[in-house]
Amino acid sequence: MDGAMINRNLLKSQMTLRGITGKALADAQGWSSTTAYRKINGKVAFTAPEIQVCVELLSLDSEIASQIFFAGKMS
Repeated sequence: MDGAMINRNLLKSQMTLRGITGKALADAQGWSSTTAYRKINGKVAFTAPEIQVCVELLSLDSEIASQIFFAGKMS
């Protein structure tokens, strides 16, 4: 089971649409490429400040951000 419930397919698609690579996200967050891989693939949870950086970097609206970062947490 994944360590974090995110919608990784939606995150990856939003990154692709905006031309943001895993390396660019890692650089914006101050992460290593390994940490970026683990976070993007839901192995390690994003913190609230990290989510905020993603929202700003990817220009996500609140609905898409919720769908990505809070997948499976609301029922």
